[in-house]
Amino acid sequence: MTNRLSENKNKIKLTLILLLFCIFYGQSQTKIDSIRSLVKKAEVNLDTKKDKQDYIDQLSALASFYQYENIDSLKSISDKVYKLSNNINYDKGKANALSGFAYYSSYQGDANLALQQLEEALRLAKKAKYIRGQINILNQLGAEYSYLGRNNDALKAYLEGSDIAEKDGNIKLLSFIKDNTAGLYASQKDYKQSLELYKEVEKLNLQLANPVYIAQTNANMSDVYIRTNQLDLATKYIDNSIETFEKENYKEWLAYCYINKARILVKQNHPELAFKWLNISESILKELTDDRTVMSLYNARAKAHLSLNQMDKAEENANKAITISERLKLLEESEESYKTLYLIYKKSNKPVLALKNLEKFKSISDSILKKENSNSLGALKTRTEYERDKREAQANVKKEIDKHQNYLYLAIAALVVLSFILLLIKLQANTRKRLYDQLITQTETLKKRENELENINKTKDKLFSIIGHDLRNPIAALQSLLDMFVSKDVEAEDFLRFIPKLKSDVDALFFTLTNLLSWSRTQMNGGSTSPSKAKIYSLTKNNISLLAEMAEKKEISISNNISENTVVWADKNQMSVVIRNLLSNAIKFTKTKGTINIDAVETEKTWIISIKDTGIGIKPELIDKIFSNDSTMSVSYGTNNEKGTGLGLPLCKEMITNNKGTIWVNSTLGVGSTFFFELPKEEA
Repeated sequence: MTNRLSENKNKIKLTLILLLFCIFYGQSQTKIDSIRSLVKKAEVNLDTKKDKQDYIDQLSALASFYQYENIDSLKSISDKVYKLSNNINYDKGKANALSGFAYYSSYQGDANLALQQLEEALRLAKKAKYIRGQINILNQLGAEYSYLGRNNDALKAYLEGSDIAEKDGNIKLLSFIKDNTAGLYASQKDYKQSLELYKEVEKLNLQLANPVYIAQTNANMSDVYIRTNQLDLATKYIDNSIETFEKENYKEWLAYCYINKARILVKQNHPELAFKWLNISESILKELTDDRTVMSLYNARAKAHLSLNQMDKAEENANKAITISERLKLLEESEESYKTLYLIYKKSNKPVLALKNLEKFKSISDSILKKENSNSLGALKTRTEYERDKREAQANVKKEIDKHQNYLYLAIAALVVLSFILLLIKLQANTRKRLYDQLITQTETLKKRENELENINKTKDKLFSIIGHDLRNPIAALQSLLDMFVSKDVEAEDFLRFIPKLKSDVDALFFTLTNLLSWSRTQMNGGSTSPSKAKIYSLTKNNISLLAEMAEKKEISISNNISENTVVWADKNQMSVVIRNLLSNAIKFTKTKGTINIDAVETEKTWIISIKDTGIGIKPELIDKIFSNDSTMSVSYGTNNEKGTGLGLPLCKEMITNNKGTIWVNSTLGVGSTFFFELPKEEA
C-alpha cells in the first residue's frame, strides 16, 4: 500500500514537471518566433545602408535572446552580425556582436578573452555614441570582472555605467546596473551595503511599474536574506518572485528562484520538500545554457541529500559542482562544495577524506578571505576615487564656464569703464592689480594645503591597506577556525593540527603591530627622537634573543661580532626597531641552514654597523626603491613564504635619518645581502 502511494505521488510530481516544461517551452517558442518574424521582415529590403543597419539590429536582438537558450546559436548569429557590420563599417553592430562573443567566451571559461572583446566593444560603442550599448557593455564588464574576483574593476565599470544611465535618464538600465552592483557587495559579504542598494533599485522599479524587474530584484534580495539566515524575509521575497516569473515565463529566473526556494527549505530542516523545487529547476536548466546556475543546483542537491543522510548522492552532486566551479574558476562555489564533502565524510566516519576536504575548504576559504579583505578595502577606495574624479571633472567644467562668464563680465565692464575719465580707469587698474596679488597669494596657500592633504591621504591609505591586509587576515582566519570548532564542524583533533600555524600567525601579527605603531608615529608627527649613548652590542643581543625561535626554525646561525664598547649617539628605542627589522628581514630571506653575521667598523666620528646574510639577494632594479614609501612596491615573500607589510625598510630609513645617520645595502642575487647603517659616536 505504501509503495503504491509513493509511486502515485512520483507520477503526479513528474506530470506537473512535464506540464510546466511544456508551458515554458510553448511560451518561449512564441517569443523567439516573434523575433524571427521581425528579422525576416527586415531581411526583405536591404537596398540602403539604413535598411542593412535595421536588419543588423534585429539580428542582434535575436542573438541576445539565445544568451540562455542556446549558446551556440548566440555565437553563430553574432558571427553573422559582425561580418555584416564590418562590411558597411557599422560600429554599433560590431559592438553588439563583440558583446555576444564575450558571453560565449565567458561560458567557455575564457574570461580573459571575454574581457578583451568587451573592452573593444566599449570602445566601438563610445565611438558610435551608442549610449544604451555603453551601459549594457559596462554592466557585462562589471559581471565578468566580478567572476574573476577583480571587484575593484567591477565596481568601476558599474559606477561608470550607472552615471551614463543616470545622465541619459534610462531608469530601466540604471535599475539593472545598480542591482548588479548590490550583488557585487553581497559577494564580498558586505550585506548592509548590498541591501541599501537593493532598496534604491526597488524605488527605481516602482517608477518603471514593471512586475518582472521587481521580481528580479526580489529574487536577488532573497539570496542575501538566505545568506544572513533571515529565512522569513527570504521566503516572502522568493515567493513573490516565483509568482511573477511563472506568470511571465522567465525560465532562467525561475530556475534560479526554485533553487533559492530549496535552499530555504534545507535551512528550515525540510530537505524532502526541497527536492520538488530542485527537480523543476533541473527540468528547466536542461533547455538552457547556464552552467553557473547548474552548479548552484548541484550544491543545493548535495546539501539536501546530506540532511537526509543520503551520503552517496550528496557526494555525487558535490563533486559535480566542483567540476563546473573549477572549469569556471569560481572559488565561492568550490568552497561550499568542499565544506559539504567534509561534512559528508565526517558523518560517514571517514576521517582521512574528511580532513583532506577540510584542508581544501580551509585553503579556498583563506584565498577568498584575502580577496574579500583586499576587495572590500579596495571597493571603498575605488568608490571614493571615482567620486573624487567625478567631482573634479564637474568642478573643471564649472570652472571653465565661470571663466567664460568672467571674460564676458570683464568685456562689459571694459565698455562701461571706457565711458569714464582716465582717473577712474587708473583706479580700476589698481584695484585689479590688488585683486590679482591676492589671488596669487591664495593660490599658493591652496597649493600648499593640497600637498599637505595629499600626504595625509597617502598615510591614511597605507594604514588602511596594512590594517585590511596584514592585521585582519590572521585574526579573521583564527575567528573562522574557532567558529567551526565551537559549532563542532571541526573536531578537537583536527583543530589541534592548525595550532602551530595559528601560533606563527599571531607572532607575525605582533611584529606587524609593533612596526605599524612605530611607523604611524613617525608619519603623524607623533613620535619624537630622544638620542643618548646607546650600546649597539646590547641592543643586538636582545633582538637576537627575541628572534631566536624564528631563526631556529630555519636552522640559521647568527653571529654577533660587535664589541661591547660600540657606543653611538642615537635613540635607543628607535635603534632597537632598526636592528630588529634588519635582522628579521635577514632571517626571512635566508634559506635553511644559512648564516647571518653582525659586525661594526669604527671611523673617526662614526660607527658603521653591518648585517650580512647568505640569502637570496635583491634584484638590482629594486635596490634604489626598497627604502621608499612607494605604494606601488610589491610586498616580497621570504624563503618559507613569510609575508611582510613593506613598512620595515622605509621605517628603518626614517629612524636612521632622524638620528643623523645613513643606511644603504649591497646585494648579489643568489649570494646574499649586506645592510649597513652609519651613526655618530657623539652628540653633534
